[in-house]
Amino acid sequence: MPLTPPPDPVWIVGPVTWDEVTGNEFQHVPGGTALYTARANEALEVRAHVLALGGPDADLTALATHEVHRVEAQTLTLRHDFVEGVRVQTLVQAPGRTVTPEDAPAAWPEPATLILGPLLPEDVDVTAFLDEYPAAEVALLGQGLQRTVLPDQRIAHRAQPSSVLLDAARPNVSIFLAEEETALWPSGALAHLAARSARVVVTRGARGAQILTRTGEREVAAFEAEPVDTTGAGDVFAAAFILAVRAGEEFAGRLAAACAAAACEVRGPGVLPSLDEIAARFNVRAGADEGRPA
Repeated sequence: MPLTPPPDPVWIVGPVTWDEVTGNEFQHVPGGTALYTARANEALEVRAHVLALGGPDADLTALATHEVHRVEAQTLTLRHDFVEGVRVQTLVQAPGRTVTPEDAPAAWPEPATLILGPLLPEDVDVTAFLDEYPAAEVALLGQGLQRTVLPDQRIAHRAQPSSVLLDAARPNVSIFLAEEETALWPSGALAHLAARSARVVVTRGARGAQILTRTGEREVAAFEAEPVDTTGAGDVFAAAFILAVRAGEEFAGRLAAACAAAACEVRGPGVLPSLDEIAARFNVRAGADEGRPA
């Protein structure tokens, strides 16, 4: 079922990565916000323009159905270790450059929907994109803006919103963060961010997501799934969510489908099923409310 009204043109801006996953069996797998959000767009039958930050070695196979422009850089490489069930990320290789609006091909139409997914603070010039395209409906995956690289190259989360994240809190911007990325924030910081933006969405894994706006808070329940790998689930959710928002109230049930898409993602790598398949698998109603009061 196509989105009505259409969200086109959709731009996705972010890095593609190599993820080195340690454990019983070492894996070297492609990932990154550009890849995962593109997969969500494909499941929703939306063709996107993808500004993918990466090197010649980057695996762009998952972007084949979209229009892709690779921005030349080193391919961001992250190592994922699991210590007592907790993921610890280590920077192996940084891109070494920043994506800006000037990197987009001149022939591309201006975005109506803009998905920004930095994984490190320097990956994407978020402020420049927001200034350049003030009329776009924006989904900002804020994880990269909240990361800091320690001297031993381990990645840690900031104890308060970064200055770039605060500047990005604008009326046309939906900000997506994971619960662990906001755990150290002072009381009231989330509400302050929500008061300046379209909404702040905090994903909480199996406990669903919390949606904060100027007028209050709501919750979206998660769909049960046996997790194989949670990498990328939040990116899939954010992309599906913003496309649902673009489609309007009559399409509000797609917010539930966003949760369902994320549930499919944690079952392991592969092509996401179509929106209709997701809806059928999880019995998603197209007219569902976007959540319940918190």
